[in-house]
Amino acid sequence: MLHRAAAILAYPAHLLNRALAGPLARIGLRRLPGALPVGLALLALTVSTTGATLAAYETRPEPQRATIADVADARIGSGLWVEVDGLLLDGPHVTTVEVSSGAGRGAATLVERVHYLVTDPDAAGWALIVRFAEEIPALEASAGPVTLDGTITEDRFNMRSLLESWGLAERHSGVTFSESRLLAYGFSTPWQEPSWLGSEILAIATVLVLAGAFLPQPLVRRTAAQPAMGTTPIPLAIHGELPTPRGPVHLHGTPAQLEWMTVEEVARTRWRYWGAGLGDVRGDVEDAVRAHGDGTRLVIHGPTGSVIWPVEAGADLAVDAGEAYLGLQRHPAMRVRGDGAAATLTFTDVDSRNAALAELSPDDADR
Repeated sequence: MLHRAAAILAYPAHLLNRALAGPLARIGLRRLPGALPVGLALLALTVSTTGATLAAYETRPEPQRATIADVADARIGSGLWVEVDGLLLDGPHVTTVEVSSGAGRGAATLVERVHYLVTDPDAAGWALIVRFAEEIPALEASAGPVTLDGTITEDRFNMRSLLESWGLAERHSGVTFSESRLLAYGFSTPWQEPSWLGSEILAIATVLVLAGAFLPQPLVRRTAAQPAMGTTPIPLAIHGELPTPRGPVHLHGTPAQLEWMTVEEVARTRWRYWGAGLGDVRGDVEDAVRAHGDGTRLVIHGPTGSVIWPVEAGADLAVDAGEAYLGLQRHPAMRVRGDGAAATLTFTDVDSRNAALAELSPDDADR
């Protein structure tokens, strides 16, 4: 179960390895997993996105410190979110005000609002009207200054009706207050909390790609297997590195087959695959065939131009049977190491795997 889960999680990285194998090989980075540079790029993008999100949090608006005198005397512009200290002078006073529903949304609505008149603790001659949808217990219960925050609002129409019904000018003739501005208590500057979703998605993708870059493809779990004689050729797929006359070749599930071939067939096939690129001529091949004499050799070979590997079975060749996990798929498999090979061979069924295991046994490697 653990192998299957790891293979599923590593599958996106393995797809990247396969897709980028060709371009990386052309620039001399054949052994570099393609998922590694992609994962590092995702990591850099994750760090950048996280930093931008944190920076957005740091720009969260906060109320500007002010005094009631500054607000009442219009020394601070309207629409600002401010924080002031005030002493209750009068109120609460409940009255109805008209609240607009917005352009094109119908007539204004009448709602009840609670009003207070508060004075500046440091300048008793200045006062300010504070409006809220309900009573403010902290203001009514305190005999000293109370910190209030809200938005400075221009509301000439409702203020005119409020002052006429409240009679503040007659009741507090020695106090100066604005007849058009008030403090809308509890109203702050709108702020949209930044989302962490982008950073989270990038972080998950980074972990999957970077972790998958270091997981072998396919993942192999060793299991008990009994070699059993079967017929050749045996179809298989090659995952990993096999030697060729032009150097090691890394394969990603390349279809191939395991079969016995005569020495002459091996030599001629190798010449068809690689001879021209190596500068060989047909006469060299004929001489090599005559030098080896008769006999057969066990060979793994794929499509023309991909790989042909005469297997040198022996003490230096390690063969482990098991199961290979490729994403959602599971195949009977064999891991081969030695003689320049470091590959996993996958098979269509257990019988084919066991037959190949018998063929690769050291005692039967040469006939």
